Amino acid sequence: MKISIWAAIILIIVGLYDLAIVFNRRDQLNKRIIGKSLALKKRRNALLAYLIVGIILTISGIILLFVH
Repeated sequence: MKISIWAAIILIIVGLYDLAIVFNRRDQLNKRIIGKSLALKKRRNALLAYLIVGIILTISGIILLFVH
């Protein structure tokens, strides 16, 4: 299966961008949300989703870069 190097680079860039979003908002991720509003819990869950997707995309891009 032929994989373009550009696809691997795009995956790495998007993954690093997602990780940068989480890094810039890490104070929201570490706050204790016990007894807080539902909006804060949803925001924390959204940041965790960005973290997971960023890790997956970055690792996938690195793997595709070496497979190429």
